[in-house]
Amino acid sequence: MNIRVVYLFIFSLILLFFTGKATAQDTLITRYGDLLLGKIERITSSKVYFKTAYRTTAVDIKLEEVASLRSPEGFLVNDVLNQNWRGQLILDSTQVNLIGLQTTDSLYYFDQKDIYEITKDEKKRFKDRFRLGIDLGFARAKSENALSISAGLHSRYRTRRWDTSLDYQDYASVIGETLVSRTSLDYNLAYIFKREWFVNGKASLFSSTEQSLDLRRVFSAGLGKNLIHREDKILSFMGGVVSNRERFSFRAEEFSSLEGIFFSHLSGKFWDKVNLNLDWAVFPSFSELGRVRNTFDSSLSYLFLNHFNIGIHYVLNTDNRPPIETENRDFILVIKFGWTFQKR
Repeated sequence: MNIRVVYLFIFSLILLFFTGKATAQDTLITRYGDLLLGKIERITSSKVYFKTAYRTTAVDIKLEEVASLRSPEGFLVNDVLNQNWRGQLILDSTQVNLIGLQTTDSLYYFDQKDIYEITKDEKKRFKDRFRLGIDLGFARAKSENALSISAGLHSRYRTRRWDTSLDYQDYASVIGETLVSRTSLDYNLAYIFKREWFVNGKASLFSSTEQSLDLRRVFSAGLGKNLIHREDKILSFMGGVVSNRERFSFRAEEFSSLEGIFFSHLSGKFWDKVNLNLDWAVFPSFSELGRVRNTFDSSLSYLFLNHFNIGIHYVLNTDNRPPIETENRDFILVIKFGWTFQKR
């Protein structure tokens, strides 16, 4: 009798386990009548990545194609004002372009443009916030219109408040016995306040044989504002001050200057699998009146096979009044192939 009781108890636990697993599944119904059972792997302001038992990778479905979505798990919605909302996620066709969250006492709906990030309500790991990528390619530089080899390393750690990145890019080729090269190393750190204001600090090292520039060391600090700040899109403007020290070829002395900076940044996934990045910085000099430097940096990349991308990168540097007689313009155009550590 006791053995029967033990068997019955074990069988009940097993049945409860599998029943609990089944009822814990998320349910998604598309506008076309498709029913999916599984788990929400990830959700953005425009797509749901839904993992099912019959696929090794998640199905990505646009939010406007979702007729109904229900999940018993807890989710966290962080809005553009940096407020957190916790509850059960609800999507249905009666609320077009709105994402619902059922809390213990209320039901809230959020417009997609007002959401910074949607995640499962669980503790974030370091790898969830960290991004690492490398790229290799061919570059067409201004010097002698030379074809160069390019290599880059890019890392970023981003939370709702902190945004820090380290980027390295190098281009080099040999023309006869002359080395043509361009190297940049940038470290950026920003802290974001409520209402999307932020303070920013940046340290940069730069060299260019085209401009006879052995080394430029730049340290900047500024105050800016994000006009758009979401998980997959950023539009920001910033103003500040810059300390600039330069050492040129064939000159022993270093040149120092104090500059202002006006900076604009646009980045994100604006089309499916396509990333765009535009940076424009203007440096009017305070210590050398009339001198203005400009940097324009743009890139467009296409993502494929989750970890890979192919793209085009264009950089233009101008200096209307360099301290020595040298080229006042340097540009480079790169076709590159990249790989990211994280699945995209």
